[in-house]
Amino acid sequence: MLKKLFSKKEIKLRSHPEREFDWAMSFVREALEYEKTNEDKIIILDFMLGLIREDLKTSLITSVFYNEEPVKISPFFPSTYEDESGKLNNLETDKSQKREIDLAKDCVFVVPWDKSDLRDTIKNIFQNPFEFIDSNHMANYYPYLDICHAYNGLHSITAGIGHKKGIIKADVMDITPLFNHIYTDGNCWFNQHNHNKLWELWDFRIGVIYEVAKIKYRLEKEG
Repeated sequence: MLKKLFSKKEIKLRSHPEREFDWAMSFVREALEYEKTNEDKIIILDFMLGLIREDLKTSLITSVFYNEEPVKISPFFPSTYEDESGKLNNLETDKSQKREIDLAKDCVFVVPWDKSDLRDTIKNIFQNPFEFIDSNHMANYYPYLDICHAYNGLHSITAGIGHKKGIIKADVMDITPLFNHIYTDGNCWFNQHNHNKLWELWDFRIGVIYEVAKIKYRLEKEG
């Protein structure tokens, strides 16, 4: 069953996303085939996840330097899914459970968009401590993936990451309920039960992270 989770396609920040998704999942297939124990397979998958997270994190932050217009992204992961009976379910954000995110150490996905604002904020955070403002700095943390997505207060969070200082607090969202109901080919999200296309991914690396994490999750459940 684990070997049926692979396929292909697209993104804006890379040149050949369909091939890169396939190659990444080919590496996963080889790990599943040749590594003898689940423990060794998980070591390989964790290694991949760590590097891909950092690759995407850096690409998103530096996109402000390499593009005339801001890079536009859609939600990182689906927030709803249909179960086997066709019932629509929502992923709930646990706003009562805040996770502290260290901007110097943790993986934070953030997309700055205003070059002038970013320049001013870079100077400010360099000269002063980072100040967390609950009404401004907003983010979701995905615990199983160990990823934080900041969606407000983008420029100060970007500067904090670059200067390696600051703590923010994020709401917690568990996406593991999606694993039995949604899959991706790196280009689109699909309903696992009827294979209907849901919507396109904005970056194939999100698809790789999701599918690798799903495989790791199932290996851990196998024991």
